[in-house]
Amino acid sequence: MKDRHPLIDDYLAHVCSRVKARELHKEIKQEMESHLDELLDMKREEGWDEETAARWAVEQMGDADAVGTGLNRVHKSRIPWGLVAWVAVLLVISLVAMYAVELSYAAMPQHRLAQNDWLLHKAVFTAAGLMVMGALIIFDYRKLLHSSWLLYWGTVAASVGVLLFGRQVNGMKSYLSFGAVTIDWMNVSPFLFIISAAGILHGMDSSRRSGLVQTGFFVVVPVLLYGMAPSISAMLLYMAAYLLLLYSARKSWKAVLLQPLVLLLPAALTIFSSRYSQMRLAAFFQRYEDPLGAGYMYVQIDQAVRSAGWWGHGWASVNARLPEIHTDTIFTYLIYSLGWIAGAVIATCFVLFVVQLIQMGLEVRDRYGKMLISGLAGMFAFQFIWSLGMSVGILPILGGITTPFVSYGGSHLLAELAAVGIMFSIYRRKDMIRVRL
Repeated sequence: MKDRHPLIDDYLAHVCSRVKARELHKEIKQEMESHLDELLDMKREEGWDEETAARWAVEQMGDADAVGTGLNRVHKSRIPWGLVAWVAVLLVISLVAMYAVELSYAAMPQHRLAQNDWLLHKAVFTAAGLMVMGALIIFDYRKLLHSSWLLYWGTVAASVGVLLFGRQVNGMKSYLSFGAVTIDWMNVSPFLFIISAAGILHGMDSSRRSGLVQTGFFVVVPVLLYGMAPSISAMLLYMAAYLLLLYSARKSWKAVLLQPLVLLLPAALTIFSSRYSQMRLAAFFQRYEDPLGAGYMYVQIDQAVRSAGWWGHGWASVNARLPEIHTDTIFTYLIYSLGWIAGAVIATCFVLFVVQLIQMGLEVRDRYGKMLISGLAGMFAFQFIWSLGMSVGILPILGGITTPFVSYGGSHLLAELAAVGIMFSIYRRKDMIRVRL
């Protein structure tokens, strides 16, 4: 380490004591020391002694309190208050919705879900998710960059484990159990694939060789895994987010549009090779040909939405025919009970949440941070659009596509709040990436 005059050490320490962002102290010292060395060398050449030259150099840099306060103001952590507000609003909506669900089920004593503590469980999941989010806000997201390949292979290995040993529900292997804890892995894994893809693509150039590697690792492998499950919802969710991430990395629609051809073929094969998927797709287009069978859910959604009117059937209304109101049809149920006005308000909250994500991405200058926000924002946008479309009957129902934050479930809520925590971490440090004096 280079020896410095004690006056220089004291000055740098005083400046840094005013800067709350401790992760910048080393960089600030390096930058300021470089300027001070230039000033010292100039006076040494003029024959000044070290003590006098050091005092003069420090005076030229300015008052330590003023310099430190100025740096702290410029490089202080930023809080995306708009996004904080909309996350809070959506979480409140989710708790209110679960309370309504609990009351509705309780009004049907014979219902198989009547005895569940929906509000309590949702509150516990929310509290756990907020703790995860808080930890990730403090965590420096740039450390993820160096663990991207480890995260990628860990996600692949866990997905293979689910395919081999996971629990099968509705013809799909998605759940991984550890004692009393069950994780909906196939619907959490797209978040992990996107985070790892952002780091790996960040380090790749636009050469043909890199393009082939990228296609293999981030197109072929994930699509094959989701096709083998089969999980159309996870596949579509990942595809939408990955293409947006790829555009953010390459800034070229040509590079992006070449890959959907590779993605769409296995997606189509997955849909048309699975009997369960064929039945769900046929039911969507021909719902009234079998209203008591395959088309039952679509018919009930249509009737619930059409009968709601502007103000709905009342708080915690009972609809014994509308299935799974705590998960797949939560938004449908909110429209049914509170009306189209409430549905429009909630949908507006979703839109404004996504708008805040887009605004954050535009304000962040760090390329890696911008890529992470693009991919994660793409996942939220796709889920919002598809879940709302399912809820009003204009898009096919896909198991695993939930209404972010609002639908019941622990795995997806933890993943969503973790993703928000990472984006908060990025925005918080958007003015801390590089120091310039």
